[in-house]
Amino acid sequence: MNKIVIAMVILIAAATVFFLLPDDEKKIRHNLDTLAEHFTTTDTDKSLATLQKVAQAGKMCSDPCAVQFLSFKINRDFDRKELTDHILMMKKMLSTTRFTFHDTSISFPEEHKAEISTTLRLTGKIASDQFTDAYEFDIGTEKIDDKWLFSSFTVVEFMEH
Repeated sequence: MNKIVIAMVILIAAATVFFLLPDDEKKIRHNLDTLAEHFTTTDTDKSLATLQKVAQAGKMCSDPCAVQFLSFKINRDFDRKELTDHILMMKKMLSTTRFTFHDTSISFPEEHKAEISTTLRLTGKIASDQFTDAYEFDIGTEKIDDKWLFSSFTVVEFMEH
């Protein structure tokens, strides 16, 4: 009888752990939300808090990380320091900006790699002007040391005919 009870407890514990552990898609979605939080800026952000957010955002990316934004003539790999420097510069230029991801789809073309298609929405204020912008992104991720890291960011450019 004790063996049956022990086996049932182990089975229930294993099932609980299996269902409570986030799957890869949930981890990636969580990483996107966290990245958006780290990029979001408010005019009340303190310098140290901003630096910590930028450093955390950089750690979420592979080293190097490919960035392609053709309308800004950007198409190259960035090492982690370059990436965090650019994030910090962007946060200074956009002192009150909220970043959110919408309409996100995730596919897994091969083991330890995922492709994300998403819309990045920026809302904020520059000087006294309010703005809302949206960009379509294709984002590559890789599972490295059991962590999903962003390995590429591509802004999807639309051509007018």
